[in-house]
Amino acid sequence: MNGPLSPQAHSRLYLHAVLPCLADLAEYDAAAHQIVAHWPKTRLALRAAGGPGTVLEVEQGRLAVAPEWGGGQRIDLLFLGEGHLNKFFGNRTKVPPLPVWGAHRVPRMIGFVRLLMRLQEVMDAKPEALAEPVLRRLFTRMTLRTAVLGLQPLAEFDGPVRAVLQTLPPGLAEFAIAGEEEVSAWFDHRPGQWAAGWGKPPRRPDVRVVFADTDVAFAALRDEADTLAEVGGRRIVVEGLVPLADGLNLVMERLRDYLQP
Repeated sequence: MNGPLSPQAHSRLYLHAVLPCLADLAEYDAAAHQIVAHWPKTRLALRAAGGPGTVLEVEQGRLAVAPEWGGGQRIDLLFLGEGHLNKFFGNRTKVPPLPVWGAHRVPRMIGFVRLLMRLQEVMDAKPEALAEPVLRRLFTRMTLRTAVLGLQPLAEFDGPVRAVLQTLPPGLAEFAIAGEEEVSAWFDHRPGQWAAGWGKPPRRPDVRVVFADTDVAFAALRDEADTLAEVGGRRIVVEGLVPLADGLNLVMERLRDYLQP
């Protein structure tokens, strides 16, 4: 899938598909959990001037995307624009965001940078490191989360992706791993209106893509599996509106253009 990258899609991919993976990292990675384990309740906002933003909440060693402000101590980081944000998360600039609120909470700001560095380490892990079951499971979980949540910003702002979506039937797609009840992501495709989420879908899905186990999902998400053979062997089960699942799989390939180093 060719075409220029959209800065708007790029910034929202980082904020709404990549950063939510910090929740998995803080829960399942010992090094990351240690960073936030003793933080008081903290809300960390990241936003681009004139553009999108997101809020992360850390409480009792757990991290989650927060929909709105609540109690707790606040840190507000401002990027100078979507270009600045994209360069920062793409490791193409050393200019940090501006701390417009909570600048005195230096240890937690440093801790957040350490979390981002650990996230990059896990997502860029070498094959020998990913042979370790815990890291492999975490990598697979975060990759699935990014791939499915990333469908919404691509649908909203990427021209080639929208052209593909216009050819697909509307419907709700769910992606899950068998035996991992909490590992489920969904994308709702309706003409001109899209939504994505992590967890159980808001209604009965029109198509479900279920990987037999973490190893099958790991190989499929890394393009290391013969998808047709896996489907034929029922190690990947597609039930329901198959054309929608096939089209979304094609769209997911576009993510590499945005997130590759």
